[in-house]
Amino acid sequence: PVLGGGREGGEGGGGGEAGGKSAAEVLHSVGWVKLARDPLLVDGGTLAELRAAPYAPIFNGQSPDEEPLRHMGRLPAWAARFEAHFASALREEGLLACSDGSEKRVCDCYALRSLGLGADAAGGDPALAGRQPPHSDAPEPPGEGATWPLADADMPLSVMLGVMPNTGLWIFPAGCCGAECGGDAAGGDAAGGGAAG
Repeated sequence: PVLGGGREGGEGGGGGEAGGKSAAEVLHSVGWVKLARDPLLVDGGTLAELRAAPYAPIFNGQSPDEEPLRHMGRLPAWAARFEAHFASALREEGLLACSDGSEKRVCDCYALRSLGLGADAAGGDPALAGRQPPHSDAPEPPGEGATWPLADADMPLSVMLGVMPNTGLWIFPAGCCGAECGGDAAGGDAAGGGAAG
């Protein structure tokens, strides 16, 4: 799910009832949903805390010989606040409910930061030079003896929240543009969290 301030969803809508479909129905039919919610105000102090977090390179799809351009950081004080916000938003949309009546737990909130693509990484395309490489997230493959496949309601979730003005979120594989991707909310910082069953 994408937490956004707009009143339109991405593909198929989103944000509670969209076109007669709940956020969960949209998520399970197209693989993602933008939750139409009032913007989460992130004050200057919180932004300063986000920037002060210790950041470390992460593997996020780069080639073995490529310098990591994606980094993540975390400080418990602000991470707990974002996790509580994510939990409230996801619960209101019915996205934490599991098929057995239990509830997913929101955890592992990290701030993501990318360095700009250099000319080589941009493949010589001047329009891409300086832009952020894509972030991706996926659960670990199921271990031996794990229940698989899982019911839709039991699948792990990943959540993204843009915290800088004009942060655009491009949703793969179909993508989206403009306000549908959170264009109202291109900066270098984002906070994301996971929800695990």
